Amino acid sequence: MSGADYSTEDSLFKEREILRLPTEFISKLRMKIAPTRSPDWVKGLYGTGHNRTIKKVKAAVKKDGGRVEGIPESPKEKGVLVTALVKVIGVIVQKARRQNLPGESRKVVNSQEEKFQYRNSVGNNPSPSIAIEAAGSSFEEPREEDAIVGFGNVATLFNVKLDAETDDDEPYLKGYSETDDMGLYAIQMFMAQPNRRFVRTMLITENRFRLMQFDREGAIFSPLINYHDDFDTFTRAILSLSSTDEEDLGLDTSVKWKVVQGRKISGTIEAYNDRSETTKTYTMTSVYPSFVRPEVYGWGTVCWDVKDPLTGEVFVIKDAWIQDSANTGMKEEYHYLEQARGVAGIIQMVSYEDREGLPSGDIKSFRPSFETESGNLMCPNRIFRRLVLKKYGKDIDQFQSQLQLFSALHDVIDAHGKLYMYRNILHRDISSTNILLGLPGASLGSRGVLIDLDHAIEVQLQDSANAESGGAVGTRIFQPYFVLKGSGLYEYRPTHDYLDDLEAIFLILYLIMHEYTAVGKTKPVSFLKAWSHSDPEVGAAAKRELYNGPLDMTAVPEFWSEPCKSALVEFHKFVSGIIVAKEEIVGDMKKSWDVEPMFELHRMVYDHYTRVLDVFKKATEALTSETTPARIPLAPTTRTNKRTMGNGEMGGDDEGRKHKRACLSASGPDSGEA
Repeated sequence: MSGADYSTEDSLFKEREILRLPTEFISKLRMKIAPTRSPDWVKGLYGTGHNRTIKKVKAAVKKDGGRVEGIPESPKEKGVLVTALVKVIGVIVQKARRQNLPGESRKVVNSQEEKFQYRNSVGNNPSPSIAIEAAGSSFEEPREEDAIVGFGNVATLFNVKLDAETDDDEPYLKGYSETDDMGLYAIQMFMAQPNRRFVRTMLITENRFRLMQFDREGAIFSPLINYHDDFDTFTRAILSLSSTDEEDLGLDTSVKWKVVQGRKISGTIEAYNDRSETTKTYTMTSVYPSFVRPEVYGWGTVCWDVKDPLTGEVFVIKDAWIQDSANTGMKEEYHYLEQARGVAGIIQMVSYEDREGLPSGDIKSFRPSFETESGNLMCPNRIFRRLVLKKYGKDIDQFQSQLQLFSALHDVIDAHGKLYMYRNILHRDISSTNILLGLPGASLGSRGVLIDLDHAIEVQLQDSANAESGGAVGTRIFQPYFVLKGSGLYEYRPTHDYLDDLEAIFLILYLIMHEYTAVGKTKPVSFLKAWSHSDPEVGAAAKRELYNGPLDMTAVPEFWSEPCKSALVEFHKFVSGIIVAKEEIVGDMKKSWDVEPMFELHRMVYDHYTRVLDVFKKATEALTSETTPARIPLAPTTRTNKRTMGNGEMGGDDEGRKHKRACLSASGPDSGEA
């Protein structure tokens, strides 16, 4: 997740944004492709129904010598086969018995010459062979001149190959490769149709077809099925893939748009409140999401800016596919948001919706069980969750004055401490995109807001100073030293604690004060390459070097005032001291270490927060007393997109992995909750 989810940041859909699709999203999908091995999945999906339509199709599409008439037996080139298949599929779609609503339609298009517009990608990209052009509530025509179809107005896509170019020989290398190729289209469809729950596509040759499904647990593909022998199943598959029932296509119909002349002009989202057992309809403030995570496999997070049509109050709706807690042993974000109710400086939840067990509400409702050598194996389940959240300002690095920046960080540190000490929750994913500025005129305590509790954990008294192994959690750039050091290598790394989160806040301030030469204007910084490196040891070494000796302030731009510089120096002294203290306790992390000194360090939690807050309080008081006017933006922002650097939001962490974790919950004053 990122700050775009809860702010007014521009949509990823704007035409001017042309980015490279992050390779981690492609590689994650490739690791989650699986064959079904048996045609039973396809026959189970499309084995019955549409009998009247099938009779009409068979009357129009004859067979000649056991083959579907018009399909060449030995085509010399793919183009000839594509033309023939377009005709046959066109007949099937045309014969479908549909009661279309106004504005709904389906049309078969030879798309191999169409130039599909890819989002978040550059260079020459392939086009599918055939597309089912779609019009209706969830679809929008491409904006490019002369374009007929794009990823935003297709019900499904087909790739066409010659039969000699594919096979089902184990270990199914052709099937994996063909699904991987289709995965590029699937990612684009998920982004262009953000209410997609799954995408089904098809590979067709002159003899056989293969069905592929893409969802938030990855992709599956069927074996090749001879459609000359089983034309009924083929016909039913085409009818379902081209259905005007958007639920059949894998679209979430609780998200609706009004479409005029091919353009979405308004929209609504229905959100069910599990607590009150009521449904509320919100109005979109933009027909496009404020954030879409460009992936197939994973949470598939989509965020929408909406408003209450009665009160006009604005909110953010966050949709995501969360791994079943029964598989992970981890509690979900809404649990921590419930616990954080009333804590100023922590994002506030209005309602949550859990669709487990509902049609298309979880992965297992539209995925088959796999028959393997060890028996029947179901894929890990993911459940659709919808959260309605309060809306705040922009990302922290969109500050409009130094006072606004330091005030926001002060309140976030205060909120983080209260969440940890009085609600026993540790955030663990501190980044510049998970800290938002407060709304204009926000009061003390709400000038900065900490969001995204996806990686939060409940802290416990027991095992508080133990070690943990496994991948690091968080955004790579801002992952603290001990979270990176020995990640996945050393058995005795200290558990992620509140001091690591405070270090991450220091890293945010350090980066901002080196990057920004004025409000909204940045310069490149050399250390960012090491901080975002895919090898956690490289990042750890770069951050450890930062804590060697006094802080070098020569690279800090003149833009920054003395109160800001003094605060950075004092914050650095605090973090450096903690690093040294921890090193003395854990050593090289290759053998067990005495936990009692770590307990002693954690028992100073109240003093630690007080010391850091005093640094920011002193800075904000000095900045408030300055008589110079607030600086205004000098140039459009040129900041680096930190969401796509390094290893993305997970920083190399496998979201399904169970982490051994323990942190000390130190007791503080009875008061202190906002």
